[in-house]
Amino acid sequence: MAAVSAWPRDARGAWLAIALPDAGGAAGRPGGGPGGGSGDELQGLALWAMRYSPLVSLCRNVRLCRGGVVAEVAGSAHLFGGIDRLLADARAGVLDLSPDATCAAAPTAAGAWALACCCDAAGWVDAAQWPARLARLPLSVLDMPGHDHNLLAGIGLHTIGDCMALPRGDLDRRCGSTPSVQLDRLSGRASDPRRWFTPPSDYDRAAELLHETWHADAILFTGRRLLAELEGLLRGSGRAVQRLRFSLGHAPGQPETVFELALTRPLQNLAPVTALLRERLARLRLPSPVRRVQLQSTPLDAWQPQSPELWPGPAEAALQRDALLDRLRARLGAGAVSTLEAVADHRPEVAWRATPVDAAKPRQRNIAKPNCRGLRPLWLLPTPSPLDEIPGDWLEERGPERIESGWWENPAARDYYVLRDSKGRRLWAYRTSSGSWFAHGWFA
Repeated sequence: MAAVSAWPRDARGAWLAIALPDAGGAAGRPGGGPGGGSGDELQGLALWAMRYSPLVSLCRNVRLCRGGVVAEVAGSAHLFGGIDRLLADARAGVLDLSPDATCAAAPTAAGAWALACCCDAAGWVDAAQWPARLARLPLSVLDMPGHDHNLLAGIGLHTIGDCMALPRGDLDRRCGSTPSVQLDRLSGRASDPRRWFTPPSDYDRAAELLHETWHADAILFTGRRLLAELEGLLRGSGRAVQRLRFSLGHAPGQPETVFELALTRPLQNLAPVTALLRERLARLRLPSPVRRVQLQSTPLDAWQPQSPELWPGPAEAALQRDALLDRLRARLGAGAVSTLEAVADHRPEVAWRATPVDAAKPRQRNIAKPNCRGLRPLWLLPTPSPLDEIPGDWLEERGPERIESGWWENPAARDYYVLRDSKGRRLWAYRTSSGSWFAHGWFA
């Protein structure tokens, strides 16, 4: 499905166009058409272009065998520092999708698409300079039948400026099509109805590798392309993801290799996910070479972006901590990373627990803690050791601290002391009611 919108009478604004070679018939039919290419390739390009604007439309030029998209960027150019920086960002990023892709920007949608089809590498052309730049474009940018192009060339018309100098009625009568309408859309004097691209609610796309491979870098390159498309969908729809599912396809008849990347918090900027995917692929054992990479994800609708802070604060520290957890989970495995939680119990050996990090469940950070009046060491021994087995001339530095708890399961009545020897070592030890001494931890 697609929404149709007519641009205002003065159709000049700011438009970004991206053209792919040999995809001329793809924009109109899923199966492709003249000039080769596939609708799937253009759909991926449209998803990628949504990072600049949610208003994206598919285009084609059958004569030049090019297909692509145009995006209305007048409302979002300031987010990138202006239209020139947005154009530079698009030209740098689209190379990962296709090294032969061309980007252009112009005050009209038809004009931007014409520049992209002509492989024009110039920068942004404002409304004042647009008529002169438009006049130099070749007639091949007009979407007309071949016999109309031959007719115009036969009477000595080779550029858009040559056609615009003629009376519009005479030009339309000579041609079977209506070139005057296209000329007005190029200049911005006529409305330019567009069918807006409607993105899917869930992301589920796959990419075939050029050849089967064992190498993680080749798989990562294809995965990065899919992540770029997903990020465009997220930015254009204002959503985020927290779980991604990758499927690596092998030869026909062999089961796929499937793994998931679970994030500690929802993300819209997927640049950190590339590093997580690299870590996961590095420790992945493949049964056979990979031919196909598939990425599936369901974006989250209930997501609010965080406003940037001038000075790093608790929110920035939380982001860095969560990024570290995601990196460790990708490298070591989901079950190898745990967080420590406090337990409301005075006995040191049961006053904490290790909880595996589960990205699907929010972590409870505010847990009841006992009121500890004494010092606590960072290094707690797994089991208390008799103090006689630890050599040293130990002297009492601080204490005692009475801990008496666990009457319902394992009663404990202890007097804890901070001990120090002549070498400066500090030990946390306790004395039982029977007078026996045990070491329970070390201070740094």
